[in-house]
Amino acid sequence: MPPAIPHPLQPHDHQKALRTMLAFACLYALAWTLMPPLLAPSFPLDVVESLGWGREWQWGYYKHPPLPPIALHVSFLALGRWGPFALSQLCVALTLWLVWLTACRLLGRERAFIGTVLTMGVVFYTRPALEFNHNIAQMPFWAGICYFYLAAWQDDKRWQWLMLGLMAGLGLLSKYSIGLLLLCLGLFTVLSPARSLLRRPGPWLALLVMALAFAPHLLWLHHNDWLPFSYAKDRSNSSGESPRAGALGFLLTQLLNHLPLLLIVLFAFLRLRWSRLRPAVSAPWQWHSAKPAYLCLIALAPGLLLAALGMALGLRLRDMWGVPMWPFSGVLAAALIPSAWLAPMRPYLLRGTIVWLTLISVLCGVYLWKISDFRRSPVRSDWPAAALAKQAEATWDSLSSCPLNTVASDAWTGGLVAIGAQSQPSVLIPGDPRHSPWATAERLQQHGALQIWQAQEDADRDAPTGPYPVLDGLQGMRMHEGAWSIPWPRGQSRAQLVVQWQAYVPAACERH
Repeated sequence: MPPAIPHPLQPHDHQKALRTMLAFACLYALAWTLMPPLLAPSFPLDVVESLGWGREWQWGYYKHPPLPPIALHVSFLALGRWGPFALSQLCVALTLWLVWLTACRLLGRERAFIGTVLTMGVVFYTRPALEFNHNIAQMPFWAGICYFYLAAWQDDKRWQWLMLGLMAGLGLLSKYSIGLLLLCLGLFTVLSPARSLLRRPGPWLALLVMALAFAPHLLWLHHNDWLPFSYAKDRSNSSGESPRAGALGFLLTQLLNHLPLLLIVLFAFLRLRWSRLRPAVSAPWQWHSAKPAYLCLIALAPGLLLAALGMALGLRLRDMWGVPMWPFSGVLAAALIPSAWLAPMRPYLLRGTIVWLTLISVLCGVYLWKISDFRRSPVRSDWPAAALAKQAEATWDSLSSCPLNTVASDAWTGGLVAIGAQSQPSVLIPGDPRHSPWATAERLQQHGALQIWQAQEDADRDAPTGPYPVLDGLQGMRMHEGAWSIPWPRGQSRAQLVVQWQAYVPAACERH
């Protein structure tokens, strides 16, 4: 008996599926915004560090460009503890919207819908979003660059070129690794028929806008001895690891993060194969894309280029550098589905995606809620942030009539105090004074500082260490010191957190 031929997809079926997925997406984003602050007493490391930077409103910081810390600070001011998680979900939502717009131009609306949904099958768009950082912040700019390049290439409208330049400039202000995507697009423009674009004013207008957006940070880099590049060089030091092994490890990790996507497609294929609705595919295999070369470029080239550079230059590649590089993996998968299978596979693809997102949501919730019961050492999100900040402010207020203005500490411990203290103090990072240019000698001489450090060494190997030269030069300070013993927030049986402190209180502020 020949296989049955499925009914063609009706417009009302498409609208019903779209409404269902939009409702689920809103519920999903709401859960990932509201639940983490209720389940975890503290923020992840990158959030705490960036909040310490963002409040200073600088044009750059010693690790990274300025846009994500400033956006994070604004979200925290607006929404409190929910702000960082809402910002992550906003970045994911904007990315999906831009992926949808791009896929509509490349595949058509039906495949674009499926491809956009399948994007959430990449792990990077789920679990890592609990920790807003520069990788998450890149996501919408990465997808936006790809969309506006395609739109400007096809339509050649001035506003599209302007938006392409703005997206590129803001992307570079988020993280420099977005330059990999710009390099891929530049090579594509020169080496493909798209080179005809160079005879138009649009690309040069986009370059001008990008340069103008990036110029203030470039000036900051020049005045600060290119500090972020020194940090990146230290981070990428191979430390004896084989470059080939490192590159292959990076690619393997990226593949593993695509495993849910691959399993969703496999599930849909197997259900279709076992169903009577599977039609025969008589046409030869083909791309279902208006511009398959461009789709392969934006879906694969940056990640492969990074692996190649790591191998060639002997760099130690960080797995999480790949987070923003795969927004079009789902679109690539949708472009490979035979046309005859598209309609019957769609319900299984959508169900598989919903099951995956529900499963990862439950697992992440249980992780935040119960991880402290299974670890001997606490995770960052399980620290007594509120108690630490309250203790620091109470100690300072007992010694000084002036509000706590500066906490001298590593970015993690000092950042927890800075976030929770009512006076919202700045953080003075140890070592190179250029890491904390806001903590000037004049400011510290006038307001003083509270230096704190953990009795046990922190596990963050990338944190700066060393003395505080600016504190050593203070004159006429009243010195006080002591230690706090702070219980862990969930009554864990482990020993209490011991934090030592030393207060630099100006004579004019000392309580008598």
